[in-house]
Amino acid sequence: MKSILSFVITALLFNTAVEAKLLDKISAIVDDNIITLSQIQRITKSLAIKKNVAPMIYDKGAYTNEEITNILVNKFLIRAKLAELGYSITDDQVEAQIKANEKRLNVDRKALMGFLKQQGSTFDEYFETLREAIEYSYFINRVISPTIAVSEQDVKNTYFKKNIKDTRMNFKYSLIDYSIGKDVMPKVDKGQLENVVKQYRINGVLPDAFSTLAVANLDDMTEEGIAPELKNLLKHTDEGTLTAPIVLNGQHHVFFIAKKDLVESEEFAKQKDKIREDLFETAVKSESAVWFERERNKHYIKISL
Repeated sequence: MKSILSFVITALLFNTAVEAKLLDKISAIVDDNIITLSQIQRITKSLAIKKNVAPMIYDKGAYTNEEITNILVNKFLIRAKLAELGYSITDDQVEAQIKANEKRLNVDRKALMGFLKQQGSTFDEYFETLREAIEYSYFINRVISPTIAVSEQDVKNTYFKKNIKDTRMNFKYSLIDYSIGKDVMPKVDKGQLENVVKQYRINGVLPDAFSTLAVANLDDMTEEGIAPELKNLLKHTDEGTLTAPIVLNGQHHVFFIAKKDLVESEEFAKQKDKIREDLFETAVKSESAVWFERERNKHYIKISL
């Protein structure tokens, strides 16, 4: 009899909860998860604590309802992926993180509750936002980060572009010099020499008019002693590409930059860790956006704002 009564009560409570959600406007459905308008509105009101607890997710000052809905959709996509990988963030893990935060900040639970009240939030909201932050961190570390590589050359190129007018920067090059005498080819049309060199690099064939084209490898070239106009040309050309033509000592030249290394300075050493961090963060956002877009095709998602 008790078991029957317990079942009836449970069923009534469940139906009441479902009816309450149905009375609220359903803004989105992700598989068997419902996102309501009141949930979206509540996030808008408690955005301050969200930004404090999960700044990697809530990184803007304000959001539209559509943007918050996308964040919530992404949360369920992340949760599904982690479940697929065998990860589930339990209440005990969240509680352990809260205690660690309290110890690090030298506050007790009473002080935490007071802070949350001051922020217009509740402990339950804080708890679930922290779970969301932990899940996101696991997701980035296990799913996104392994697909991203920031090379030393990426860091150097970024530093160079940010400091392009800094005359103190010096480079070391490995070049392939393609040249032909002005006495053989007095005038070269715009783009002509570059196109000849590009084709030659592909098939090793030269047009008759360029049959005397000379090729020379110039390894470990420093900027010392390089003509100013060539130095400027090389500095503004990326590694792995051809320079524009330049006339030097009666010869038309096009240089292929096989390697372009920034000679490390004290200033570069100070900035490179931050540059690498910024590049990684940008790549994470880009790769995550691609992942979410691709992952949506694997789930039932209906949005009706």
